[in-house]
Amino acid sequence: MSEQRLRFLFHRYFDKTASAEERAELMALLGDPRHDEETGALLEEAWQRMENGEIVFSGAQSEAMLRHVLDARPATGEAAVIYNKDARRPVITLRRVMAAAVVLLVAGIGTYFQFFRHAGIRQSAAPVAISNKEEIDVPAPCGNNAVLTLADGSTVVLDSARNGTLTQQGDAQVSKANAGRLEYNVLSRQPAAIVYNTVSTRKGGQYQIVLPDGSKAWLNTMSSLRFPTAFAGTERVVELTGEAYFEVEKQHNMPFRVHVNVPGDKGMDVRVLGTHFNVMAYDNEAEIKTTLLEGAVKVVEGDKSSILAPGQQVKLDKHGGFKLDENADVDLAMAWKNGFTSFKSADIKSVLRQVERWYDIDVMYEGDIPERKFSGGISRDANLSDVIRLLEVSKIHFKIKGRKLTVTP
Repeated sequence: MSEQRLRFLFHRYFDKTASAEERAELMALLGDPRHDEETGALLEEAWQRMENGEIVFSGAQSEAMLRHVLDARPATGEAAVIYNKDARRPVITLRRVMAAAVVLLVAGIGTYFQFFRHAGIRQSAAPVAISNKEEIDVPAPCGNNAVLTLADGSTVVLDSARNGTLTQQGDAQVSKANAGRLEYNVLSRQPAAIVYNTVSTRKGGQYQIVLPDGSKAWLNTMSSLRFPTAFAGTERVVELTGEAYFEVEKQHNMPFRVHVNVPGDKGMDVRVLGTHFNVMAYDNEAEIKTTLLEGAVKVVEGDKSSILAPGQQVKLDKHGGFKLDENADVDLAMAWKNGFTSFKSADIKSVLRQVERWYDIDVMYEGDIPERKFSGGISRDANLSDVIRLLEVSKIHFKIKGRKLTVTP
């Protein structure tokens, strides 16, 4: 009887004829994992109607449904998804996240979902079955892995190196402070020998560096930072490939500059005195993005420049376009550092570029992939199967062999 009632209420909501009481009853039924199968069937019907050009739910309706479903209490024994308590988000179950994702169709856009940091899901969530009847279960990376390249070209694998002093470079002592942080301590006030080191993260890796002046840099996956083992002269210069977040120590007599290599040009510079900012400059992304959280920076590329205030972002595209976003999504820019793979109104290829970098997989495409837009985020400590489970809600399918992921309509 409850499944028949669910179908009735779903169609009433779909047709915009449901009363307030019926909408509340629908949200309660959607929050019950016993109705997942029926919800999936309703989803299929809704997709068919949307593909025929009929608007299903407005963005506001979808948001309301999400909030109601996610407010449901977890049932005993189900895998818990722990939300960020500081944000006052509730504890919910994986199955309820999926139930919410299944029904949230945003008209003309595709699927909207959110999925936050969780605990215990990896052991209790079943792998997702995909079109070739195999199972996906690529585990989340361990995270803190990087390689230190010394001045003489030799390398140190940081994830396997012991904590404590590693070596001396020029007049700086190099130490591994813990599993994810490298520190440079200059031993002389007037260093005589200045040499260069590079820290590079691999796929699925990230690392923090405390630079010789006390400034901090967090490297995202597949990124590298080249820097002197002591700063001297009139400015402090580091070279970035990939993505990093910086917290720069103020030294008014020695400005800090991040140089980003731009193919076919002299590069882009971010010039600061003391500030917190993020630079995303992957070669396979369409834009280089500099996002300011605190302080002030000046972004310079060729004869173009822009001074940022907190909350602003500069985007530099590969054709030389230079655009200032005065109301940037700072949380989206910082999601990777906070432990999330996040996206906003992004197509499937944009989403999977992040997935590819983090899970150390190769992504291929076959056939005509539907043009969907995605907004949401999933914890970086989730298995690949959890990511795929969410993306498959939008009727995009996946096949995997080894570390090759193939996307099909």
